[in-house]
Amino acid sequence: MNFPYIEIEGSPYEIGYQQGENFRAQIKGSIECYKQMFMDYSDLSWGRARELSRTFIPVITEYNKDYLEEMRGIADGSEFDFEDILALNCRSELVFVGKEFDQMDGGCTSIGVSSDAGKAGNAYLAHNWDWKTSQRSSMIMMKIRQKNGKPTIFMVTEAGIIGKTGFNSAGVCLYLNALSTNQAPAGLPLHMAMRGILDCETLAEAVKAATRMPLGCCANFMLGHKNGECIDLEIENEDFDVLYPKDGLLVHTNHFISPRLPIAPRKDTTKYKLTDSFVRLGRAEKLMCRKKTEITEKDIMEVLADHVEYPCSICRHDDPKVEQGLRMGTVFSMIVNLTAGDIYFCKGNPCECEYERYHI
Repeated sequence: MNFPYIEIEGSPYEIGYQQGENFRAQIKGSIECYKQMFMDYSDLSWGRARELSRTFIPVITEYNKDYLEEMRGIADGSEFDFEDILALNCRSELVFVGKEFDQMDGGCTSIGVSSDAGKAGNAYLAHNWDWKTSQRSSMIMMKIRQKNGKPTIFMVTEAGIIGKTGFNSAGVCLYLNALSTNQAPAGLPLHMAMRGILDCETLAEAVKAATRMPLGCCANFMLGHKNGECIDLEIENEDFDVLYPKDGLLVHTNHFISPRLPIAPRKDTTKYKLTDSFVRLGRAEKLMCRKKTEITEKDIMEVLADHVEYPCSICRHDDPKVEQGLRMGTVFSMIVNLTAGDIYFCKGNPCECEYERYHI
């Protein structure tokens, strides 16, 4: 059975309130996870994290004040403090406060298939999200019908966070792959940019939403559209680059691929931290290229369940040799038929669980 799922509708505050009211227990789980993670990785107390999160209010307000209203709604609905919810939404940036970020492990694999490589002209965007497997109990799924004129969003997120993996009614799909350099960026919280992307109607708008303000984290966004196209957007401290499919295929893991990024003297630190990223990238590209054309969702499911280099494989499993607090595995797997609007979702490792079908 997949993560808890609800359909909600309303203003930004009303949407947030419904999330908070329905997922109070899962939000508590998210807070407990990051309370512990901040201490383990950055020696940062939750109280201090709450204080620091308020420094992001001006930049979030400038980007889109509706997002703060949605967070206030979550806080009221869940009966947690606003600063608790704000800290969750700034969690990627807050971890940089400490000096132990390089201890982080894990990573994600994203695959794009444009319409010229998919069977019957279908295009796909697919993803394994690798993170703390303990967070499976705090994950939620929502279909959000917005009354502010923005598209309806099917979103998979950690409870309490308003921007994450998703697919919207305009046909825009989004996945995240973690990237980093040896210089901590400063700017808009990553998850606000993700929500901004899911509020867009075209790929060009999505690129603008992700890059119109500096991000507080380096990031890779794989984007797809129901028009059959997909692109990959790498963002570092001061610049970005866009990658396009080759022969209809696009793959990204957790290191910079663009020859332009990162800009010197900054260095890509993910390729040192996540050396499995290279094998996952090459393996996914090889397996997808073997499919060549006429690719279906079942073909992609086989790739996402691949175990070469187990446990740090495309289908990632907790490594018992790694310290408990640093273990990572595939939290969920998701495949979107961009053309048909079908979403295939799997809680946990795709080698162990069945995909369930949803529709935008």
